[in-house]
Amino acid sequence: MPYLLSMGTFLFIASDYKPLGGGIAAYVDNLVKGLIKNGNEVKVLAVVHPDEKERITFLENYENWVSPFAMIHDERPKKWIGSKFVSLLEIIRCLCPHARHLMEMTPFFQSSSHAVSILKDILAKVDPDIVVFGHLDIRLYPFALFLIERNLPYAVIAHDYEISIQKSRINDTIIRGMIIKGARCIAANSRHTKSLLEMWGLSKDKITIVHPPISEQAIDESTKSYTRYKSEYYNLVTICRLVNSKGIDIVLRALKIMDEQLIPYHYFIGGDGKERKILEELVKQLGLKRKVYFLGEIAEDTKWSLLRNGDVFVMPSRVNPRISHEGFGLAFIEAAAFGLPGVGSTGGGIPDAVIHGETGLLVPQESPEKLAEALMYLYKNPDKREDMGKTAMERARSQFSHTAVASHIQKEFTKRM
Repeated sequence: MPYLLSMGTFLFIASDYKPLGGGIAAYVDNLVKGLIKNGNEVKVLAVVHPDEKERITFLENYENWVSPFAMIHDERPKKWIGSKFVSLLEIIRCLCPHARHLMEMTPFFQSSSHAVSILKDILAKVDPDIVVFGHLDIRLYPFALFLIERNLPYAVIAHDYEISIQKSRINDTIIRGMIIKGARCIAANSRHTKSLLEMWGLSKDKITIVHPPISEQAIDESTKSYTRYKSEYYNLVTICRLVNSKGIDIVLRALKIMDEQLIPYHYFIGGDGKERKILEELVKQLGLKRKVYFLGEIAEDTKWSLLRNGDVFVMPSRVNPRISHEGFGLAFIEAAAFGLPGVGSTGGGIPDAVIHGETGLLVPQESPEKLAEALMYLYKNPDKREDMGKTAMERARSQFSHTAVASHIQKEFTKRM
């Protein structure tokens, strides 16, 4: 008998969730709000460590549909041979149903077994039509094993490298494969992420593409009437974590080229991260100190102000399959809601966020020269820049609202239940 999810009950299990920052937490939170607004019953179990007192307090006071789920993950022995032994037991636990209960009686898996027993009680109380993992967190594999054993349907939202095949760790690969193959449906956030999933040999009808939603607040703020700050400068904006994968160093080298062409620009960078000092040093080396502004972590009001007064959103992310990279590029859509065309790289999921020639421009990875060329083209062609911005804005507000994305994912889940 098929599950009807047009007005269903969803149970989300999310280890990457509020108040954590980043795209995964935002995706899940905005999606849940969209599902609720569309008339669904939703419960979110936000997985936290018992010692995360501040985060637990936040979650207890956030929304009535969110509950912190305190969980201690199974600990491995510190010695190499003990760790390898537990890895072998994990493999047996995943592959051998008859030995699973015996494995779970060992002291190595007491923590996860206790968490599963709590989940069992929650499932009986909530009675969801489907369980949704906010992303593939291999530490939560005992939950997937339990759901498979009970023939309870679950879905996974796939974001980027966390679903890639990593042959260097056999037990992790087996665990990932078990979670992925046991899911009734996997919602990939982009074509790029879908291609990573297809490497597992999944049937194509199990995978669907569901782009991340932007927040209701972003759309509300972008539709407010406001007076744009008048500037003689070409204002470029990036809002992201300052990590190598975002390609901010490539932007800075492109700006040096623009500097030599006497383009009057200012570059505003909202966000912080481990690369900040390196990037600040690069700014000094390139002689761009009076044109590049590191704003650090910014409040929401500051973010909206930056986007209202920006001309172009730029983020030429680079893809490294071994580390987190741009699975989609939600920041481009948020900027698009304010009418900013995007300039990004062809790497990862950015081509799903920016339609080349329509809502912005895409350039090859690791090419400051091509990036500078694209930015200068939009500077010299303001009418084209405005047209791209309008197209980007219409697309962002119509296709990426939290209710539109929630309706899409409901439809896709219903097909596969």
